[in-house]
Amino acid sequence: MIKLIVTDLDGTILDGEGKLSEEFELVFDELEKRDIMFMAASGRQYPNLKELFRAPGEKMDFIAENGTFAIHKGKELFTKPIDMDSVCEIIDYTRPIERKEIVLNTKYCAYIENPEFVPIMQIYNTSIKVVDDLKKVKEDVLKVSIYDYGIIGEHCSDYFEKFADRMQVCTSGDHWMDLARKGTNKGDALEEVKRLYNLKDDEVMIFGDQMNDLEMMKCGYYNYAMENAIDEVKEAARFTAGKNTENGVLEKIKEVIGIEV
Repeated sequence: MIKLIVTDLDGTILDGEGKLSEEFELVFDELEKRDIMFMAASGRQYPNLKELFRAPGEKMDFIAENGTFAIHKGKELFTKPIDMDSVCEIIDYTRPIERKEIVLNTKYCAYIENPEFVPIMQIYNTSIKVVDDLKKVKEDVLKVSIYDYGIIGEHCSDYFEKFADRMQVCTSGDHWMDLARKGTNKGDALEEVKRLYNLKDDEVMIFGDQMNDLEMMKCGYYNYAMENAIDEVKEAARFTAGKNTENGVLEKIKEVIGIEV
């Protein structure tokens, strides 16, 4: 019996315009009646997740910033910050490279240096601050994100070679790369949530589409790759859901759980 449903956002439960289906609230209410918990697991910041899921609010759990920050019914469950020396090393390594932006993600805010980058940031973040020097940010940094105006995959090998021995490095879509504390990812965070609820693998349903969902796919028997997912996720998943542009997550939930709305 499924007791927890976990889904990625971009390319998964959100449509091609980054919007949540109007049907979501109806499906969520039906899940609540069946005592099935629902969790969003994303590389996005927590304030943005709260904004997207305003209706269920604190009834939901969240894994934010690719597993570095988890929230259980409105309360902080854990955070996994990066040491500031590593943050500064990433900043120094990236600044000389053309056509890249650096984002420092903290629990409740994303920091950048280039004000012209704000419109792109607003797609994924609700709380943004422009500063003169990222090295002077005083809050704990959970994740450093690199945005490439081209295709991030063409340059990510340099970051893997430089940082992968001591940091978690993964791509998150065509333009983004995230660096976090070693061993920190959505899957690691989800395992902690499973321990909290005393859940077994066959009680968890998971949806994902990108590299930063790979570890999470191993955390439940009912793991679904979106039809639009990358090949690596499809290979890791047992099952397939429809495209995100065709409401694939909610359609599969309704089918498996037996919901009619």
